[in-house]
Amino acid sequence: MLTDYSILLKEPRTSKASALSGNAAAFTLIELLVVVAIIGILAALLLSAVASAKKKAGQVQCLNNLKQIGTAMMLYVEDNRSVFPGMACACNYHPQDWIYWRTNTALYPPFEKSLILQPLGSVKRSLFRCPLDRNDDDRIAIFGATHDGPYLFSYSFTGYGVNSGLKNIGMSSVFEGEDSYRFKKESIRHPSAKIMLAEEPGSNNSSDNPIGKKPIQDGRWRPFEDVLTSRHGGRAVVTFADGHVEAVNWKFGDAESNSRPDL
Repeated sequence: MLTDYSILLKEPRTSKASALSGNAAAFTLIELLVVVAIIGILAALLLSAVASAKKKAGQVQCLNNLKQIGTAMMLYVEDNRSVFPGMACACNYHPQDWIYWRTNTALYPPFEKSLILQPLGSVKRSLFRCPLDRNDDDRIAIFGATHDGPYLFSYSFTGYGVNSGLKNIGMSSVFEGEDSYRFKKESIRHPSAKIMLAEEPGSNNSSDNPIGKKPIQDGRWRPFEDVLTSRHGGRAVVTFADGHVEAVNWKFGDAESNSRPDL
């Protein structure tokens, strides 16, 4: 008996891929929304991680800045017979100020001539500014119209000034007209525990300025009148009188024993 092969040849051939595609179901709206939600969550986590990494990098750079400035301060003191430079406050200018910060360069020396820069050589202004201290609006609004102008840096030098007994508490030297009250390194008790260079708030933002005091206004840090910043997750970077740097809780600056040289 002969087989009719013509019938077999005329049967349609269905590919495996076609069969699979025919059985595959399309995504539902709910499934698509779930996928979008998952992508959104992952993106948020990624952005948070990136932001956290940037803040950490900013703190590391700030630590490096204050380490270099602290080293320069120590070198200057050693070359100046153990005498610290002036406080660079807004109260008065003196050529012995540690930093020339005033924006009115028609009357005052430019930043590049600052005494503290001599041991460092040629440096950028960014060395004196925390990378996370990005906004000058509040400084300009408060101090922009003053004779000296705003202080556009992040760091300041501890200066208790002269007491009623005409004794300079330190750490900075004080120059008032013809009178000079020099402060020497040897006068510091427990230098590893005393703040020499402080990081102050640059704005009125609560994440930068913990108790809403005025932002940094000059090169002098006055304990109790000026506050440490809280921009590093509630912490500020400081240089101690022995040259080492730390990120400390902003409240650390409230204790007199952490900054007053004679205690």
